[in-house]
Amino acid sequence: MAGRRHDQGMSMLRHAWILVLPVAGLFAQDTSPARGVNFYSIEKEQALGVQLAKEYRRNVTVIEDATVKTYLDDLGQRLAAKAQGPAFTYCFELVSDGGIVLNEPVAFPGGLVFVPTSLIRAAKSEDELAGMLAHAIEHIAARHGTKQATREEIVNQATIPLIYMGGWSGNAIRQGTELALPLGFLKFHRQAELQADTLAVPTMAAAGHDPRALVNYMERALPADAAPPSAMSALPGREVRLNALRKAVESVPANTYPPHDGFAAIQQAVARLDVKPAKVPPRLAPHMAPHLAR
Repeated sequence: MAGRRHDQGMSMLRHAWILVLPVAGLFAQDTSPARGVNFYSIEKEQALGVQLAKEYRRNVTVIEDATVKTYLDDLGQRLAAKAQGPAFTYCFELVSDGGIVLNEPVAFPGGLVFVPTSLIRAAKSEDELAGMLAHAIEHIAARHGTKQATREEIVNQATIPLIYMGGWSGNAIRQGTELALPLGFLKFHRQAELQADTLAVPTMAAAGHDPRALVNYMERALPADAAPPSAMSALPGREVRLNALRKAVESVPANTYPPHDGFAAIQQAVARLDVKPAKVPPRLAPHMAPHLAR
């Protein structure tokens, strides 16, 4: 039993070399994140997130700044209060990053969100920052991480890695990891990204943030498609993603959103912080894998 738990823990933390299995037929019936089965209880999901976040902190530079921390927590909690899903306890931390795709926060199961400094610098308004935070929150609220981990266990407990929701997926893409993943997992991940985008829109609006800002940010930050969208891609194509976002925004009743003060001061505070570059990508050695109790 101890060996089984160890293998399961290791599978959560591996990013690179994996075994390709003939499992396309197994996942042909249902690759939807919305309907995905989940073997994890809420309590185990939270414990998993705590363990993974502990390892993640060892590989990045966490910035302890009371002003920025308070700002992120206030903004994040307002958004989380409007998200659907389990009543997770959300926690937001600032990290120095190394240029992750979209400057996207890293979201761990159970409510832990790491916000890169580059996102605060790249956003042109609090609404844009709120949009990316809402996206990360919706990954957690929809339980994408543990739903994918469940799919991993159904196939083989130690061969398919969890694609972390958020910024780590960009690192995997740059390394070509997606090419070794079964198509069912890649499709699940693409759909999870689209679902997090579209769920973020009403969450933003309910929290008093203009959801059009998320579209604006994505239009600037999403890279052009290097090739036509492929079944081998871990992320949806640029136009597919933007069109889905625009459609979601159109479904939200028109509203006038209040201005949000304080964002410029937070950007200035982040720019002044003297931090060391993070290690990119965060790579966790097999011996660092936690033992997970099921």
